[in-house]
Amino acid sequence: MLSLKTPLAIIIAVVCAVIAYFVAASSAQSSIAIYLPSIFSIVSVVALLVVSSIINNNAQQAPASDKPQASKSSPEGLSTLYIGNLAYKANESIVHEHFAKVGEIKSVRLVKDKKTGRRKGFGFVEINTKDESKFIKTLNETDFMERSIIVRPANDKKH
Repeated sequence: MLSLKTPLAIIIAVVCAVIAYFVAASSAQSSIAIYLPSIFSIVSVVALLVVSSIINNNAQQAPASDKPQASKSSPEGLSTLYIGNLAYKANESIVHEHFAKVGEIKSVRLVKDKKTGRRKGFGFVEINTKDESKFIKTLNETDFMERSIIVRPANDKKH
């Protein structure tokens, strides 16, 4: 699969080859001039491997911001509620508007399929911890967009 590192690697290899050509051409009288293109090619391949491993390590360590953080509570006094059995046509603003009738909403995240981009019918709403039971009692098993939604505390995310 092509990624950002592939064009970067090609550019690095071409630059190293051009440098090797000019160095070899300028020092044609030297006996080492014959080996300079090979040396620069090896150096460019090593540099390519180092750069690609650094990029891969950074990509693996970076947090995925589009994945839902299903933690029950956070240090700031926030709780996350799981909302299930949502209509597929429901979007974040409609869910936010519906839940705002009960209390203050910090954020809404609806989960989408990575391949199709279609919503999966569930999501998470972040609220103040003190309002958690009020949201669950008021909204659990109520009709929303012609479906009976499920509202409960989100499970802690397992690593």
